[in-house]
Amino acid sequence: MEIVIASGKGGTGKTFITSNLLYYINNILNISAIGVDADVEAPDLVLALGGVLEVINEEEIYESRKAYIDYDRCNYCLNCTNVCNFEAIDLVDGKPVIIQEFCEGCGACSIACPLEAINYKTVLTGKLITCKTRYNCTVVTGDLELGGRNSGEIVYRAKSLAHRLCKELNNDLVIVDAAPGIACPVISSLAGADYLIIITEPTRQAIKGMERLHQLAKHFRLKMGLIINRCDLDLKLSSEVKSKVRDLEIEFLGEIPISYEVVKSYVDMTPILALQTDSEIKKLVRSVIENIINFVRLR
Repeated sequence: MEIVIASGKGGTGKTFITSNLLYYINNILNISAIGVDADVEAPDLVLALGGVLEVINEEEIYESRKAYIDYDRCNYCLNCTNVCNFEAIDLVDGKPVIIQEFCEGCGACSIACPLEAINYKTVLTGKLITCKTRYNCTVVTGDLELGGRNSGEIVYRAKSLAHRLCKELNNDLVIVDAAPGIACPVISSLAGADYLIIITEPTRQAIKGMERLHQLAKHFRLKMGLIINRCDLDLKLSSEVKSKVRDLEIEFLGEIPISYEVVKSYVDMTPILALQTDSEIKKLVRSVIENIINFVRLR
């Protein structure tokens, strides 16, 4: 089983829900679940689970192509600078120079070069890091290099690695913390999944993101549930979200209000369900997590 936590917009609380869901499954239900941090441009799931306790494996991914110029052949015609749509070729004293961070490896400059002076090399795209966290959770993190591309490929590999690890543990439960939005890494996160848990908040941007994510997820025929985080930010918009959930036939899984304790748990790198308190917000978060468990029929 693969469960994806996504939002359509950044900052809605995906990692908060994912970290508490992983903690609950691994430590309270005592079921081995592997987490995947698919927000490869800014991974933070491991931090929300207490940081790295032990690095199990680290793998470098080489998928990005970058152009380079053979100056022994180049006649400085500058055709390459005219066709580059990414402004990845700068002129330094009349000499074309590739800006590696901007280069998308598209091949246009190579085709435009009359002397075949531009070729490509494969460079480091990112890493897959498998680690054990302080709160007894195993997480596979995709980490994209600065200026790297093929983020969807890294997400795909991270998920594949997580499923292989699950089989070694005699189980097959993967929880994916997706990137915000609906771009390539999110599409890779949704592909092959069974359930999508949408996290939203009562703001216009988040509602729009929820609707776009719902449209995308329909193509994958995913069963969808929804949680409203910071529900008391705008009660009118919260009511509007619930109405849309009914119209879109998404399972409503609960709502979580704004709480200083949630912020503190983030700062302390501790899932709120791991705190030694009996507060109302902890009970509420646990109730929402249990609603997810019941929705995906994990018990």
